[in-house]
Amino acid sequence: MAKILLTAENFAFGPIGKLLIVASLLKEQGHILIFAGFGTSLQLAKKFPFNAIYELDTDNLLNNDALEKIVRKADMVISSMDILSIIVAERLGKLATWIDCLFWFWDDIPAPVLNVDLFIRERSLKDNKNELKFATRIKNMYNVGPIIGKMGNTKRKKQALISYGGGEATYSYRIGRDTNFPFVITKIFLDHVDLKQFDKIIVATNEHTVKELKEKFPQTRFQFTCLPHDKFLKELSESQLILITPGLVTSEAAFYSGTPTIFLPASNNSQYLQLEEFRERGLAPASVHMSDFMERLDLKKISIMESTKTVLHQLRELEYSSKLQASVGAEIDKLVHKRKEWSTEFATKGRKFIDSLGGNGAQASTDKITELLAAKGFK
Repeated sequence: MAKILLTAENFAFGPIGKLLIVASLLKEQGHILIFAGFGTSLQLAKKFPFNAIYELDTDNLLNNDALEKIVRKADMVISSMDILSIIVAERLGKLATWIDCLFWFWDDIPAPVLNVDLFIRERSLKDNKNELKFATRIKNMYNVGPIIGKMGNTKRKKQALISYGGGEATYSYRIGRDTNFPFVITKIFLDHVDLKQFDKIIVATNEHTVKELKEKFPQTRFQFTCLPHDKFLKELSESQLILITPGLVTSEAAFYSGTPTIFLPASNNSQYLQLEEFRERGLAPASVHMSDFMERLDLKKISIMESTKTVLHQLRELEYSSKLQASVGAEIDKLVHKRKEWSTEFATKGRKFIDSLGGNGAQASTDKITELLAAKGFK
């Protein structure tokens, strides 16, 4: 068996969510799995049975020596969009696998990533432009469908799941500093949305935001929690309704499971663009976009850094406008009560979308990693 170091970009729950799906399949094969990471990625990693976990900010170059010591002991590094671990792996001559679930999104891809032993490109949104730009420069690219965790056929419970995802990224935007999105949206739910038809309402996001939500809204039946990724998928598949920010991991799970889904306003730039494309493809019959109430942002014409600031600025306007909050809440409430009118369309089109991309790519990704390990003598 191989000793594998796994890392994930500290950006909400997207990169770590994808990584844990692959890790669970590698775990079944008996490999020794080590994790190194920080922030929101570390929060979910701690809920997974890794053989060892190192708390290490892999975005900080000052930690390069510490990371190098960990990489030296590994046979392979698997990175879910964490660049520094790939740079170190390449320098030390270690096998390196890159998992990319945002191939469509990038302005650029660093040179070390182009040279990895295995570049797993997850198909999701329209990425023809970046395929033309990058595909011929990537040495070992392998295309897979959306990497989605296991979800069995379960009986629906009379519950609703609200998800804000990981909600923040240390070096891009922080809750309480750059955005108060979870608090604003929760207030909108409590003031303007009738969820009495559900016996249980779960609100899932990152750990410190959960703590602050409990402090800010102590008198509510909402159950604020940070769930392990597999438990989150179970609650998602058992819910009668989910109300989520349009992050890719949760959206793909919703499409795959057929769980009736209302898309909430985007909390960051990639979500803003994703919700626009979901709508264009007819995948979001129940959705609330900030462009429904405010000026549409043309994010594709500006840099990723600038688009992040632009979206956060617009969310500030939502935070300070009770009138705008009431309008958003009224639209969410209407979609909740008209669920029977759009839920079948959502389930049908969502599953067709996943199938059109090649179906669930989790096993294919893991098999390719296993094949690479075997070729290098690791069984």
